[in-house]
Amino acid sequence: MANYKIILRPDALPLDLNNKHNELEIGFGNGEYTVNYAKLNPDIMLYGFEMSYSCVLHCARRADGVNNLKIFRADAQTLLNIIFKNNSLDKIYMNFPCPWPKRRHANKRVIAGSFAENFLRVLKLGGLFELVTDDKDYAEQTRENFIKHKALSLKSFEINPDRPVKTKYERKWLAMGKNIFRLIFEKVQEINNNNFKELNGDEINLMDLNFARPVSEEFLQSLNGVSGRDENKNAFWSFGRYFKGDESLLLDVFAVDDDFKQRYYIKFHDNKMQLDNTASAYMTPAVKNSLKDIIERFNNF
Repeated sequence: MANYKIILRPDALPLDLNNKHNELEIGFGNGEYTVNYAKLNPDIMLYGFEMSYSCVLHCARRADGVNNLKIFRADAQTLLNIIFKNNSLDKIYMNFPCPWPKRRHANKRVIAGSFAENFLRVLKLGGLFELVTDDKDYAEQTRENFIKHKALSLKSFEINPDRPVKTKYERKWLAMGKNIFRLIFEKVQEINNNNFKELNGDEINLMDLNFARPVSEEFLQSLNGVSGRDENKNAFWSFGRYFKGDESLLLDVFAVDDDFKQRYYIKFHDNKMQLDNTASAYMTPAVKNSLKDIIERFNNF
């Protein structure tokens, strides 16, 4: 059976990276490149982030029998600082990220905000960041922005590099005569970045809470359509309908952290509340706040 993970329980974070060589691909799409790369490099441990659930499933099917690959449905900007500790990765790479050419989407680009600081934090000294794109302007803009960073050194800027593993569209575009650009940067000095957010005991305990009295259907019905927001953390959550099982009640919840959206169920059984074991929910600020919101509302109900 393939050694991949589509979801990860929050109490298992951060990852314990015991392998000597660990790499991360951000935005692996359908996983063709990812799985082939893992097969070609059996001595590395490869991790993958992808937002699309259908793409994660495609990659998981391809990965059957591959034992050096773990994949996550995750937004890198949101979860890089939860999943990996400082200096834990040897390489991070992105294959053909969306260039987001419109001005209003500028904050989504790989060069935007604190992304460079975050991937530099998790890279080991001497670790590499590789970006491959078919967009010349995007490649040049990334180069000009990243070379300004004191902890980054540009090792190479190549046109149509000979890569042992290629994506489906890379092969297609090269056959059409379209240029492919590859940038490789090296981390050349440590940075002062304390963005790693290790879950504390209170946050882990949020997954398994006991109330003084059982949660009633009447209370869950009162939550339908109720929402909350934490402006400081750009977090939003909304409660939906509840569903009654044989021995428990399930509450449908929708949460958003920046652009990272999650839908999950909270289970109530007797006096206990916990994330349902089918939930693909990470303990982001919106998820934590949704649980705290329920506690506060129930205490006042």
